[in-house]
Formats: sequence, structure tokens, C-alpha cells
Amino acid sequence: MTIMVRGDDRTIEQVIKQLNKLIDVIKVTRLDPEHIVTRELALIKVNAPNSKARSDIINYADIFRARVVDVSSESLMIELTGTSDKIDAFISLMKPFVVKEVARTGITALSRGAKSVKIDE
Repeated sequence: MTIMVRGDDRTIEQVIKQLNKLIDVIKVTRLDPEHIVTRELALIKVNAPNSKARSDIINYADIFRARVVDVSSESLMIELTGTSDKIDAFISLMKPFVVKEVARTGITALSRGAKSVKIDE
């Protein structure tokens, strides 16, 4: 599980201490923001009542390297992965078409390079 916390060192240390107190927590690792890759996944259902709107939405999805994962007579569902800013920008672009639903995973992250979080088993 990735939990993103913004705050000073004292606040972050307090969060780590509180997480370590939980029974089900095996290990807490603080990732250096300068050496991680972060992504978020979003599913966005957009109103597409006619072929012009459908075509425009598909073109925008291609520009954002998103995929159309479901099609119905009135809507398209788009799957988009990237930074939170990228997802926010795509959702803003879709507002004129009427965004019906949005589901987002939140940020997930891993350290860059060979370093990994090892869990002693």
C-alpha cells in the first residue's frame, strides 16, 4: 500500500510511528521523492451522444495515450494512466462532453533503479 503524506519531517515521522503500531503492518518505508516513479490509474466515463463527440473523445484519448475500454450508445469509458496532473488535465478537457463518472486509484510509487523494498519472510 502506498500512502502519500505531505508535511515536515516531524509530521512524516509521526505518521511512520503510527503506522508501525498497527498490527497488520509488516514494514514502513519512506521513499525519497527525488528517486521514485509515481503513477495513478483513472477510469473516466464520458457522455458521447453522437459520432462527432465520440470521434473527438477518441482523438483526445489518443493524444493522452489513453485507451477506450468500454463503449455504449451514450458513453465511452476511458482508461488513463499517468501523473495526477495528466489525469486532471484530461478530465478538464472532457468537461464539455459531460463527465458521468470518475474512479481513481490514487498515487502508487516505486523507487527508481535496482533498489527495492524487501520484506523479510
